[in-house]
Parts: sequence; C-alpha cells; structure tokens
Amino acid sequence: MSKKEKEKKVKKAKKGELLEAIPTVHTPELEEYARKHEKMAESDDRPESEEDGLSVIATSKAPAAIGPYSQAITAGGFLLASGQIPIDPRTGEIDGEDIRTQAKRVMKNIGKILKKAGTDYAHVVKTTCFLADMADFAAFNEVYGEYFTGKPARSCVAVKEIPKGVLCEVEVIAWIG
Repeated sequence: MSKKEKEKKVKKAKKGELLEAIPTVHTPELEEYARKHEKMAESDDRPESEEDGLSVIATSKAPAAIGPYSQAITAGGFLLASGQIPIDPRTGEIDGEDIRTQAKRVMKNIGKILKKAGTDYAHVVKTTCFLADMADFAAFNEVYGEYFTGKPARSCVAVKEIPKGVLCEVEVIAWIG
C-alpha cells in the first residue's frame, strides 16, 4: 500500500477501524489495549478501576478539584496527587496570609488525600513544590520538614503566580503498594 493510500485510509477510517488504519507494529497486548480504549471512547462511562488499575481519589476533607481534574489518581501502586493550595475545605477560603500558615494548610490537605488513599507521608517518594516568592523558602522548608520526615525526592521552584494568589502549592507522588 502506498503512502498516499494509507493516508486516504486513515482519513476515511471509522471508529473501530482506526487501529487497523494506523501503520505501526502491533503486539497482541497493544491491540487489546487499543480495543479497550476505543470502547471506552465510545461511551461516557469512567473506566472501571478494577480493569485498568486507575482509581480516582476524592475526599471532602481536602479542597475539591476546581476544574477538570481529580484530587488524586492511583495507578500502578502509586498515588499521584494534584497540586494542593492552602484552601480550608470546610470554608473554601484561603487559610492564612503568611507562608507558614499557608504551608501548614497545604500539608494538612495532602495528609487527608494520602489517608483517603490508604497511605501516609512516610510513603511519599516525590514532591514538587511551587513558591510565589523564593524568599519564603526557609520558612516553607521548616514546615515541609515537619511533615515529610522520610525526605522524599523533591523539586522546589519559584513561579510567577499560583492560582488564587496563594504563596505555595505542593503536589506529591506516594507509594501505596
């Protein structure tokens, strides 16, 4: 089949035919994965956590997601938590005006998500920390050190702006086994 014919076939491909239209190497595992995801794309149903190993983690004890994302997802034995900002989940308001107070609220929110997923701070393997001002690093680091005693891998950067004008945001990856 010529390149032009392949391109024409891809353009005309209907749902379910796409896998056959894409010129690539297919293993049985890849084909099964593609069939499963094509079926999921045809329905509005969320994938079953038992089938694909993905589960949404949501708790009312941490701020609800304010957009098209989840508080956290479990996959392959890990929890991947979205960035947490210092919002009090009971009021929906920013908790505190200084870096220490805001950092403590962020850590509490993270703790609630970790607990909901059946893990804790000791099993966090990676954090990414965002600060609105690197001058707050020392104070933030003190609060951070009170919670992450296992010393996970970490990135900490200053960014131009964090949602809602807060001073810090932290995301985590934790082992849940």
